[in-house]
Amino acid sequence: MTAIIQDTASVLFVLALGYFSGKRSMFTQDQAEGFNRLVLNYCLPAMLFVSIAHSTRQQLWSDRTTLVAAAIVLMGWYLASLAVAKFFFGHSREEAVIAGLSASTPTVGFLGIAVLAPLFGAGAALTVATVALVVNLVLVPLGVILAAPASTKLSAALMQAIEQPIVIAPMIATAMVAAGIRFPSVADAPLALIGHATSGVAVFTAGLVLAAHTFRLNLEVAWNVVIKLVLMPASMLALGLAYGIGGEMLEQLILIVALPPVFAGMILAVRYNTYVEIASSTLITNTLLFVVAAPAWIAVARSFGA
Repeated sequence: MTAIIQDTASVLFVLALGYFSGKRSMFTQDQAEGFNRLVLNYCLPAMLFVSIAHSTRQQLWSDRTTLVAAAIVLMGWYLASLAVAKFFFGHSREEAVIAGLSASTPTVGFLGIAVLAPLFGAGAALTVATVALVVNLVLVPLGVILAAPASTKLSAALMQAIEQPIVIAPMIATAMVAAGIRFPSVADAPLALIGHATSGVAVFTAGLVLAAHTFRLNLEVAWNVVIKLVLMPASMLALGLAYGIGGEMLEQLILIVALPPVFAGMILAVRYNTYVEIASSTLITNTLLFVVAAPAWIAVARSFGA
């Protein structure tokens, strides 16, 4: 489990850099918002576009069972966490949407390959790509649409979301793959260069934002953590076994859904200045506890899937 510990330690290190930089006033919150725009409008779209455009139709759609299982677990817990945030914790629609992303959506695009490849080899790339489809083409765009201010009409919010680079880039890439259009290799280097900045800048910015808000360890943060590290992996284990998924594939799926929350939730929280403290507290708590939960779930998966 050295790879898991190393990856988690790297995230915590960059988070700490951002946190202490914010505490020492080396960067302002306005600058943090600028970093967020950089990630959301340039870095992340470029990374998503390249990763999807270099896939094939066979790779993206060959394992439909994996795709269906991932979609059921991710969508089910996203809607459940959104509903609990709205009706139990009394949040507005915008806050509940961000709560859903923070509680249930894994950062598969950032950490998926980094965590799974050292454990399972190159074959993990297909599993990561399959789950990333659900996250990047359904959950994140849905969050962008629903997190728009309540005064915004649904049609206007939909058009605004579609115009966002984080939404339109993976849509174009998927359309290219479906049409059999190969992405020119000459464009790889420029997009990869800006895309590689995604994880570092996003995590550093999360640290900056965390420094400006009080860390909370309350019932809602605990609930978000339980969803991410207990209920989602347990659901994936049960569904995987029901679908006849076993061995390393089952371990990979369980580990993916247990990954720390997608940074898009934190980015949207800052963009709309809502749910920031709980989102940031959820992010750092999940990241800290992932290093313990991941080996435990791999052991459980092996005991059931052997």
